[in-house]
Amino acid sequence: MTCYFNISLRGTQFITSSISVRDLLDKLSKEGHAEIKTNGDYFLDRNPVLFHYVLDYFSGRKFHLPKGICAIEAREELEFWMIPVDAVPNCCYEVLFDDNLSSYEEIEKLEQHLTNGVLPEERIVVSKKKLQNIRDTLNKAAADPFSCLLGKIWFVIVAALTLTTTACFVISMYDDFRMDRESIPTLPNNATYNLFFSNPKRKTLIVKAAPIESVILEGTCNALLLVDLLIRFVISYQKKSFILNIQNVVEVIVGVFCFLVIYIERNPQIAIENPNLDSLIVIIGGFYSLRVMKLLRLAESTAEMKILKLCFQKSWKILSFLVMVFTIFSTIFGCGMFWAEFNNAETFPNIGISIWWAIVTITTVGYGDYYPKSIFGYIVASVTALFGLCLIAIPIATLSSNFSTFYRCYTFRKKYLSAKKTMKRKQMKEIVY
Repeated sequence: MTCYFNISLRGTQFITSSISVRDLLDKLSKEGHAEIKTNGDYFLDRNPVLFHYVLDYFSGRKFHLPKGICAIEAREELEFWMIPVDAVPNCCYEVLFDDNLSSYEEIEKLEQHLTNGVLPEERIVVSKKKLQNIRDTLNKAAADPFSCLLGKIWFVIVAALTLTTTACFVISMYDDFRMDRESIPTLPNNATYNLFFSNPKRKTLIVKAAPIESVILEGTCNALLLVDLLIRFVISYQKKSFILNIQNVVEVIVGVFCFLVIYIERNPQIAIENPNLDSLIVIIGGFYSLRVMKLLRLAESTAEMKILKLCFQKSWKILSFLVMVFTIFSTIFGCGMFWAEFNNAETFPNIGISIWWAIVTITTVGYGDYYPKSIFGYIVASVTALFGLCLIAIPIATLSSNFSTFYRCYTFRKKYLSAKKTMKRKQMKEIVY
C-alpha cells in the first residue's frame, strides 16, 4: 500500500509518496532546514513556487523551469534540493542562466574604474576638513561631471578648449589660412629643395606660417588642458593608477608635442637643416593629432560611452576570432584573384596588391583602384563580396546584442540606485521630523 505524506512550505500543502523525497527531507531535518511534525508530516520555511517541479524531478522526470522566474533563485533551489545541473533539460537553459548577473557586475566594476580616485583606498583622517571636502567635490565633478553644476561647467570648459585647439591645428594646415613668411628659410642644396618643394604639403609649411594669433590661442588652450590634467592628478587619491593610465600618458605626450609642433612651425630652419628628422616630425605631428582623445575622457561620463566601452571589452574574443578569419580569407581570396588574373598583365601585378584588393572588398569599401577583367576574376570577386557581407554582419550583430544587454542592465541599475537614494532621503526626513 502506497504511503502518502504531507509537506508544508509556508502553509502551502503538497502530498507525495516519493521515498526519495522522504529521504531528502529526513536529511534536511538533521541539518536544521526542515521540521518533522509528530504526525510524520514535514514543514519547511521556504518559497513553494518551484516545489512542484522539484517533485516532478523526484518522480522520475526532468527538472523543468517555468519562464519568468529569477535565474539565481532557480540555481539556489537546485542546490538546496540537491538536484544536479544535468537534470535540467536544454529547453530550460535560458531560464537557469539568463540572469545578467555578470553584466551587472561588469557595470559596477566599470563605474568603479571610471571613478578611480574619487574615494581614497584608505580613508585618512585630515584635520583640514574643509580642504578635504573641496578635494572630494572636485573628484566627484571630474569623475561624473553631470552629477553637479561644477562638473558641468568643468566639462564645458575642457570640451571647448579641446575643440578650440583641435580646430586651430586643422585650420592651420589649410594653405588659405596661412600667411607668407617674411623670409623664406635658406635651402642648403638641391636635394633639400627637391625634398620640400616636390611635396606641396612640405612646401606650405616652409613658405607660409600660421597666424601668430592662432599659435597663441592654440598654445594657451593646450597649456590649460595640461593644467586640467595636473589638477586631476593632484586631487586623485590613487596617483599610481592615475600615472599608469594609458589615456593620461597619451595626453601628457600630446601636450608636450603640441609645443614641439609650434616650435618647429615657428622655426622651420630646424627641419631644413636636419632632413633626417623628417620621419620624427611626422611622428610628432601624428601624436599631436591624438589630442581629440581628450574628448573620449569627457564622453566616458555618459552612459552610452560607458556601455560601448564595456561592449568592446567583453566582445574581444569574438572580435579577435573575426579578425583571424578576416585575415585568413583575405589571403585566400587575394591569392585566388592573383591567379585568376594571372594571364592579364594589366591587373594585380603581385599578390600583395591582390590581398589589398581582397581586404577592401571584404570590408565592402571597394576603392576601385584594382578590379578584375576576366571571367574567373569576376567569379572570385563575386564570392569575395558575398563573403564580406556575411562576415561584416557578425561583429555588428554581436556588438549590438551586447550593447542592448548592458544598456538595459545599466538602466535598471540606475533606477535601483535612484530609488535607494530616494528611500534614504525619506528616512532621513522622518528622523528629523
